[in-house]
Amino acid sequence: MTPERPPADLDDDSLMAAAAGGDAAAFRVLVERWSPRVLAFLVRTLARRADAEDLAQETFVRVYRAAPHYAGDGRFAAWLFRIAGNLARGELRRRRVRGWFLGTPAVDDDALLASLPAPQHFDADGPLHAGETRALLARALADLPDRQRLAVVLHHFEGLGVREVASALGTSEHAAESLVARGMAALRRRLGSRRS
Repeated sequence: MTPERPPADLDDDSLMAAAAGGDAAAFRVLVERWSPRVLAFLVRTLARRADAEDLAQETFVRVYRAAPHYAGDGRFAAWLFRIAGNLARGELRRRRVRGWFLGTPAVDDDALLASLPAPQHFDADGPLHAGETRALLARALADLPDRQRLAVVLHHFEGLGVREVASALGTSEHAAESLVARGMAALRRRLGSRRS
């Protein structure tokens, strides 16, 4: 009899199949493997760490409940980010309604700023330093329409390909590519106008 492979050695689809069969250790491996990326995605999308933490937890609750129905087609990342993205869009809609009634801000600048990586390209001799560039990027990202922000974060920060972004957003590849391109163009415009 051959010993079973430890769950950490299994791919995501195999872990989901094991979790569907009640293997708690396999599900724990999935959570440990993916929770940092899901949390980072949600913080960048929602710009409020507390909300992002709550929705990251809810994402994995939904993954666990859906495990028996997961197709196992090798597209776990897109499926996972679709769940997280749907939760994020719902939260953003609720915020707009609450903000309209209560006048509360939609973005926690510190949380969004902390979630962004240091900019790779900036003019060190120019008028802005790395921290200022990150702050401008954070505000510009927060100003994007929801679907553009999701597409940009998934593609440029989480490293998903256009096909995976399309799957995560429940749209065509052409539409996903357009959302990424329009989002990046809007970011460049906003950053360019704020730098001058």
